[in-house]
Amino acid sequence: MKRSLIFFRSLMYSVLMLLASCATVDQTGVNPPAPPLLQTQSPTTQENLGEQVARHLTERYNNTASNCGSSSTPSFICNGVMIRGTANNPTFHVWNNSPAARAKGGVSFSYLRSDAKFKTFAYGYTNGYIMTAYSFVPEKFKPQVLCFFPIDAGSVYRDNKGCGAFSYQGSQFPGSGPCHLNGVVTLDQWWQHYNAHSESRHSWQCGFDVSDGRDQAGAVAFATGVAAMKRMGDESFETQNELILAYWNDGLGKTLPLEAFFYLRNSAQGKADAQRNQRDLRDTDGVVIPVISVQLPQSPGAQATFYYLAGDQAVTLPPAKP
Repeated sequence: MKRSLIFFRSLMYSVLMLLASCATVDQTGVNPPAPPLLQTQSPTTQENLGEQVARHLTERYNNTASNCGSSSTPSFICNGVMIRGTANNPTFHVWNNSPAARAKGGVSFSYLRSDAKFKTFAYGYTNGYIMTAYSFVPEKFKPQVLCFFPIDAGSVYRDNKGCGAFSYQGSQFPGSGPCHLNGVVTLDQWWQHYNAHSESRHSWQCGFDVSDGRDQAGAVAFATGVAAMKRMGDESFETQNELILAYWNDGLGKTLPLEAFFYLRNSAQGKADAQRNQRDLRDTDGVVIPVISVQLPQSPGAQATFYYLAGDQAVTLPPAKP
């Protein structure tokens, strides 16, 4: 009986060791698929700030809700990507405003979303910066968003901070001011207005007033402007849209909702400029934001992508924000 008991115990021990060995092989010999870098709006464990920003940009880019949960809150408050291309100027803090922006009182951005795509930036810019969607940064100073043009509007030649009527070398373009002041409210009305002149349609276009005081009308106007991009088709894809923000004072690197410096993927100069801007913001204001590589879609069926690459960072990034 005693020998049988010893044999039984020995047999059970061998079986258990065999099972443990198999479990160990299963755990180390098979690599489970890595989770995607960009998942949900909730924070991911062991994320750094760059990974978090790339994830948030992708989520907002793919979020095409027409408002932010309220009929009076335009969608740029919570989704899409407010992005500004900038020139290379080592003597200039890029988050401050250019002389042209200062002169007109408005700052030109573009709005990038999966249903508001374009393949290039104005003037062939290959780098710039991105503002965080305002609903995610309640503590930051938020320049007012004033107006939206479905395609580049040459705002430097427009009055009213870039949102008004277009004029150039004495030539006037009647009806090119705010859409609602020219009886243009619906998508069909805008399309008819846009096509009323076979030449210089960008100059003749009216802009959608999306300023705070318009409430629901402003939210509807912005949604109509995005829909106008779709109506234009390939023409819209070939040229960036124009979103005008109110001019802000210089020296606000600590309080502006700066989310990332970006460069166009495969642009060595753009990458160098973005890294210089990243170091400049840290050295000037003690603020660290990531460099993000952006690939704009090169065909209407493609999508923009946002990449965080550790080797792109010129400074050490902090952990992801809570």
